[in-house]
Amino acid sequence: MKKGKKMEKIFSLLLVLTLAVGISACGSGTTGKEENAGESASRDDVIFSISSDTTSLDPAETKDTVSYLVIFQMFDTLVREEPDGTIAPALAESWEWNDDNTELTLAIRQGVKFHNGDEMTTEDVAYSMNRAIASEYTSAVTSEFDRMEVVDDTHVKLILVEPYVAALNCLCNANLGIVSKSAAEEAGGNFEENPVGTGAYKYVEWARGERIEMEANEDYWRGAPSIKKLTFKIHTDKSTAAIALEKGEVDILYYPNTSDRTNLMNQENITWEEGPATTLFYLAFNCRDGVFANEKLRQAVCYALNREDIVALGVDGLGIPTESAIPACTEFYKDFDGYDQDLEKAKALLAEAGYPDGLSITMKTNQSSQYSKPTEVIQSQLAEVGITVNIELMERAAYLEETQTACDYECTFYVITNNITDPDYIMTRRFHTKMEGGGNNFTLARIEGLDELIDAARGEQDTAKRQELYDQINELIYEHAVIDPLYTGMTSIAYNSSLDGVYCSGSERHYVSEYSWK
Repeated sequence: MKKGKKMEKIFSLLLVLTLAVGISACGSGTTGKEENAGESASRDDVIFSISSDTTSLDPAETKDTVSYLVIFQMFDTLVREEPDGTIAPALAESWEWNDDNTELTLAIRQGVKFHNGDEMTTEDVAYSMNRAIASEYTSAVTSEFDRMEVVDDTHVKLILVEPYVAALNCLCNANLGIVSKSAAEEAGGNFEENPVGTGAYKYVEWARGERIEMEANEDYWRGAPSIKKLTFKIHTDKSTAAIALEKGEVDILYYPNTSDRTNLMNQENITWEEGPATTLFYLAFNCRDGVFANEKLRQAVCYALNREDIVALGVDGLGIPTESAIPACTEFYKDFDGYDQDLEKAKALLAEAGYPDGLSITMKTNQSSQYSKPTEVIQSQLAEVGITVNIELMERAAYLEETQTACDYECTFYVITNNITDPDYIMTRRFHTKMEGGGNNFTLARIEGLDELIDAARGEQDTAKRQELYDQINELIYEHAVIDPLYTGMTSIAYNSSLDGVYCSGSERHYVSEYSWK
């Protein structure tokens, strides 16, 4: 690996951003005003604004982050991701791997009750897991799961398709919340109409398109929540939601618009937090078909780009420039020296690739400003070395179908969210040849040795050895310019400053049962 930039580069950028706006880093506590604790101390309810309705209240029947946010309040998982990113016991008190990392035996917590009063058993746990594995919605986290078996009254065994140490991270996902077997079987296909879990909150009412109401589970195994009534209020217009937060009509605004950022930060009674998310924004190439099958051309494009300017101009500075294919705020992230802007080298590589006078390319882009604005900056930077970029703005569904499913594109700017906070989620889905097409590995690159390194990393328990493997994977991705990592995204949350316990979560894990009024 090249020598040069150190880890301080990334974190100094984050520090500058933090000092500039008075924020806190991801999961590191809160900042804001403490003056208005008086009358709010007597409250025991919270109104949480979300930007869209949930697609389902059944853990196994959804795959969007807003639904996950709601489901986490009603359903517990076997293990839990803590605010600092560590994995901690939840409904499973402990676990043990077999020798080849293909089986994970978990000891199940005893005395836990479902919302209907039934005691949770290992039968419920195995049923929940196998139900999720069978669902078409959960493949992102269950593709390596074969089945779960009951061992005895206190243990279950998760059997994997192949060695896969990221299985623990997968078990943190809301899709794998434990449901009451009897309630789910009785409900049939209508379980979302009366969801029954072991979580801190019980389902009360779902007025579709308007609100979702819950009440505290007083028998919760972690202890009865301080917040007794929880309402998720749906505001499809985030600016309307921001006004509602200002007026005190809602208490928490999930992932607010950055356009409302300055105004909300200046409000006396509102705290705004932001920090790195487990998202990677990157330039992807079709490495098999078309002009970018030429590796030197891909490298030329990478040398032409300035990621700091892309962040500054494309996302108003709300990103952390990175050259690693693993996003910051993810396990095994490490500083990596990739492509620094070098226009002369870019021009030389263009000539070597057979384009001494430059060329024209088409970049298909999601029409959302989250993608279109950075793409315009990329367009401007590539023009400096003689590459003309024709931007084709597309509606989201059509964009995903053409670029990621059909792989009909030349290059594109995109983002991946690392849903399980383990690098394998990105490495296997985006770079392994077995995942070509179908919305996963749409670069279609075939790099000698890359599959083998990815397979070795996903089955390696030793942390130091696993880090070495991911370093080698990053090096191959860089050498062959499969993608050009540009920046890690930011996440944010705004809330009533009299609330305690709210924090910014890079992986969007929020537990209202741990909130309280000052």
